[in-house]
Amino acid sequence: MNRTTELAYAQQAFDKLLAAYKAEQHNLIVEASSEDEIEAATDRLAIIQGKIWESAAPDLRAVLVKMEIANHETEMPSPKATASIIADLRRLSGQSVSPIFQADLWLTQWEERGGSYLVRHGEAIICGDPTNPRHRKLTRALEQANGSEAVKAMVIQCCKGLVEEVEA
Repeated sequence: MNRTTELAYAQQAFDKLLAAYKAEQHNLIVEASSEDEIEAATDRLAIIQGKIWESAAPDLRAVLVKMEIANHETEMPSPKATASIIADLRRLSGQSVSPIFQADLWLTQWEERGGSYLVRHGEAIICGDPTNPRHRKLTRALEQANGSEAVKAMVIQCCKGLVEEVEA
């Protein structure tokens, strides 16, 4: 599949999600009358929104749509919506890692909060406790910044001398 075909497919998929969102919003506001109908429509709308956040925006128009949905009837978009929009903007702008992300500072915070890492067969592995809210917050920040590879490269570089000493 060539790039043009992929883009057209992504645009069609996003447009289908948008149409489903608009139809379900209409259903919720105009047609749903009982509490059960309203609850069911609200649940379906939430599922559609989740699919929107999980899908990559094919262009800036789609990012704008995501932004408008995220801010519709709320003062603060959900973290999932924000992360999705930032990832789309970063991808569409050609930025791989957030320009404000600093791998050394992230790694310092990770270590200070009890996180660790190891290097095995030349590959860095970041180790943390998924039940620890600080680790979850830092992991989320790392994912949002797309900084995982930068942190892993820093870990490998920092451990390089140690690995050579152990192997000798």
